[in-house]
Amino acid sequence: MTRAQANLPALAIALLLVVTSVGAAIGLAGSAFAGANTDSEDGRLAGSVSERLVAADGPLAVRANVLSRAAVETASARLGDDWLPGDAAVRVTLDGESVVERGDPTGGATMRRVVLVADVDRRELSPRFESGTTVTLPRRTANATLTFGDGADVTTVRANDRVVLRDERGLDGSYDVELARYDTVSLAFEGDGELAPGGVTITYRAETTTKAVLGVTVDA
Repeated sequence: MTRAQANLPALAIALLLVVTSVGAAIGLAGSAFAGANTDSEDGRLAGSVSERLVAADGPLAVRANVLSRAAVETASARLGDDWLPGDAAVRVTLDGESVVERGDPTGGATMRRVVLVADVDRRELSPRFESGTTVTLPRRTANATLTFGDGADVTTVRANDRVVLRDERGLDGSYDVELARYDTVSLAFEGDGELAPGGVTITYRAETTTKAVLGVTVDA
């Protein structure tokens, strides 16, 4: 019993040493992990610029993570010093091709993001109404201009069952119609009789998108 009591202080000291060693090891591991995951200043700046460029209100974007091809082609005029960090050397690329460059960023850090690049062109069609009175427009068509010529005989136009134009005397002239951007829109034409082929012209903007990689390099 006396021997057991005599060993208690030694056991307590041993446990204290073990706990202290484990605590020190955990502390060192935590510091190493934090250091390995701390971004450099160049990395933080590159990330910040790339986030601003792909934001919905960015100077090259038509919406979040979708860049306008036309805006990208004029990026040097759109990206002023207020969009680029301080006096740092900066390069913005799309699929490896330089879009805008300031200075000579030979080092630094690069942030890359997968984006969509939108091409928009204006199209025109004149339905003949040979197989029905409904015309489906491409997805993301946000608006269209409908022009009714003589003898069109159209009194009502519906967009996905929503009445967008109506005149019981007959629609005449050109009308701008707002459509649902994120839906595929079908325009249905109604009239007093058979609709005349070629009596209606639909003009709209069609968007096609392709994937690309946006790169931002900052060398402060």
